[in-house]
Amino acid sequence: MRTEQIAAILLAAGTSSRFGEEDKLMAMLRGKPVVQHAMETVASMAFAELVAVVRPAVQAPVIHRKLERRGYTILVNERPEEGISGSIVRAIEHIMPMKRVRGILICLADMPDVPQTHYNRLCLAATDIRSVIASTDGFSSSPPAFIGRKHFGELRALRGDQGARVLLSHGVQIETHGNLLRDIDTPQDLADSQTPPGG
Repeated sequence: MRTEQIAAILLAAGTSSRFGEEDKLMAMLRGKPVVQHAMETVASMAFAELVAVVRPAVQAPVIHRKLERRGYTILVNERPEEGISGSIVRAIEHIMPMKRVRGILICLADMPDVPQTHYNRLCLAATDIRSVIASTDGFSSSPPAFIGRKHFGELRALRGDQGARVLLSHGVQIETHGNLLRDIDTPQDLADSQTPPGG
């Protein structure tokens, strides 16, 4: 499916509970904040819509400004402690009225090393509004992932921190190197990621 028919959803509302006092998305990684890596890669592609789900501006003012400058529509998750599902529900409710959007690409702001080529592979593997295309390192399903419009109702019913995991586990799996799918949850993850994948 062409990216022009897809809305990219950047999930950036996490509480960074395992990272400590600092906001992990604002931690410096190879010269810029963690959030900026995924934000810029996704924004460089020709999606129908760019949507970011974030914490309130008072908690993440710099992130709000960066996203606005890159053309994202910002949706606020007032209760990020409820888990990733609440962010997905907010995004789906925003996207549903947009009939031109045939599916969404769920992207995580704490996954800084996913290349544009992998996002493209996921989109191209989607054939219609029934498609579900997940990323895998060969062991488990994960975002980034494409989910077609037919599943929006199911996504609106999500609860808790499992996100769309069950739906993704039944989808087509696009394998890539595990280093590209690593996410930043702890200070050690950040330290491990300072060397670029393959670097």
